[in-house]
Amino acid sequence: MTENENNNDERSADRTSKAKWKVMVYLAGDNNLTPNCITVLQQLEAVKYNDDVCVLACFDSNTPWPKGSRYLAVNGKRHKNDDHLDWEIYNDLIIVEKRGHKIIPPDFCRPDNLKGEPMKKTDVAVGLKRFLKWAMETQQKADHYLLVLYGHGPLVAGNTFLTQDNPVSSVHMKDLPGLLKPFGNEWPKLDILAFQNCGMNGIETAYEIKDHVNQIIGSQGLVLAYGWPYDRIVSAVLGNCNESPLSISEQILKVCARHLIDFSVMDRSSEQSVCDLSNPRHIADVTDAIKELSEKLQAALEITELTAPEDAVENQGDPTQKVVKNPVICDAVSLARLEAQSYWGETFVDVSDFCERLIKKCKRAIAAHYKVISSIKLDADLAARLSETELVQTLTSIMTSCKKVIESVEKMVPYSYYIGPELQYSHGLSIYFPWSMPREPYSFYFSEEHDEHVLVTAFETYSGYEFCVASNWHAFLKSFYRATLRNVRRAEQEYEVLSNVHDQNLNVRLAEGMVRADYAPKEYVLSTDYLQKTDSNSGADDSNLMSNVKNYPRRNYLSPSDCARSVDTGGRLVVGSEHYPNTRSTPVSYLGWNICDFVANVIVKKSTSGDGSGDDSGGSPPDKV
Repeated sequence: MTENENNNDERSADRTSKAKWKVMVYLAGDNNLTPNCITVLQQLEAVKYNDDVCVLACFDSNTPWPKGSRYLAVNGKRHKNDDHLDWEIYNDLIIVEKRGHKIIPPDFCRPDNLKGEPMKKTDVAVGLKRFLKWAMETQQKADHYLLVLYGHGPLVAGNTFLTQDNPVSSVHMKDLPGLLKPFGNEWPKLDILAFQNCGMNGIETAYEIKDHVNQIIGSQGLVLAYGWPYDRIVSAVLGNCNESPLSISEQILKVCARHLIDFSVMDRSSEQSVCDLSNPRHIADVTDAIKELSEKLQAALEITELTAPEDAVENQGDPTQKVVKNPVICDAVSLARLEAQSYWGETFVDVSDFCERLIKKCKRAIAAHYKVISSIKLDADLAARLSETELVQTLTSIMTSCKKVIESVEKMVPYSYYIGPELQYSHGLSIYFPWSMPREPYSFYFSEEHDEHVLVTAFETYSGYEFCVASNWHAFLKSFYRATLRNVRRAEQEYEVLSNVHDQNLNVRLAEGMVRADYAPKEYVLSTDYLQKTDSNSGADDSNLMSNVKNYPRRNYLSPSDCARSVDTGGRLVVGSEHYPNTRSTPVSYLGWNICDFVANVIVKKSTSGDGSGDDSGGSPPDKV
């Protein structure tokens, strides 16, 4: 046997041997991300591989020719006859047998004799499915599987996930489960699905793929195109390949945090988390808790008819008006939504932070209720009965449900971090919560009943997700939009404060909120002075006129309640000021690492080994940065 034949036999044995981890990277670069995809491939090539990890990549570029994807076995030198190539390249541009293409060289002298079908490029969903089929069925087997999706997002209620330009296409939510598990039970369950896409760590996405993935890594908001260091990510898998998938997910999170912390110099905030779906109870508990909260909020935001007292003065309008049953609760929900951590232009909100703010608002409403009662000279029994009113009971019940949501999210999100002030209230899991009922992006589906394509709005698309069916969250959103919708502007009104509390019609005045509103006597005409000028080219609002609605503390900002929080020179926690003698609070941090036991010294502590692979779990004070 010659030396070349012996080498070929060894490479064939390597292909049939089982790796510990198979890493699959799909680069949806048929758009403005093509140069970034090349950088990712370069980082993958720079890793020093061994037989424990097999890395496969699919690159779809926006180059005009050839129009198609290429599959690459990044550490493919072990399998190729040519020892000078690090990438084992497979063409997926033309499949002669399956696509019916006839490969005939062009005859420029007689172009009329050219035969064969033109090449057709598949959309992104079909391309991803073919790549996974190739990676799973024809390449080296493994004990564990990691899939990384790189491209545009988000997925929820939108059409921009892994979008490509030629042909214009993207992956929709309904496509994702079939892509991850298209052939029954023949494919193993993905241990880790990592999204380098915007807005992917949401409860809707997690619920849709819960049967096909054990761990999810991703962000709730925007993602930097250069935000992930792929060489360090693969090195983290190589260096910990005997650890559990959850432990490797934590290591990947750490290397991404180390990489993204540099972008805080340009005041760019970022966040990322791991969602654990390996225990079906985790996501079931979150869904059940959200469903309970959704139903209670729907009942509280119910629209009812308000009938004015019989002795109300005449000419005050319709005696029966449709109003929110509990306006105090409606205001509490609106304020909680306003203050809560949001993402993607106020489209998504952090689940835990929204519930935390809602607890605060409900608590404040109850305190105001008690303050009114305590200001009235009542006997103890009557005061006790008033303190147990339906409003207080409803507010208390809502707070109990919010607490359940927060506790269930903590179990589902074992690791999470944030960098920078704009995302400092992130806890790792978002939910769809626009301010008003969304219309765009529109989509079409074919209705067999009407035998035509039907246009649907983004909210109608969202309402059909599996998570909405299980949690009824979309029904709460509809209740919220109805409760907060203002009346149509018809005419100006004049207001009179009814301050004479000793008047015999006090009950009327209280029912009217101590303010009487009458239409202005003069006719009101809308002037062009009130119109908002928009861009003449696109019709879009001028972005320069938009202001940030969030009042989040930024660098060197402290709220009054934070003033007592301090840290000594060694970085250890200290007792608060004389105003808070019994408190022991965490230090105020601009970078802020205090979520789910993922703290500052885990990230910024210098490695003791000198190669960046040291243990970062020590409890010593962090180095100064």
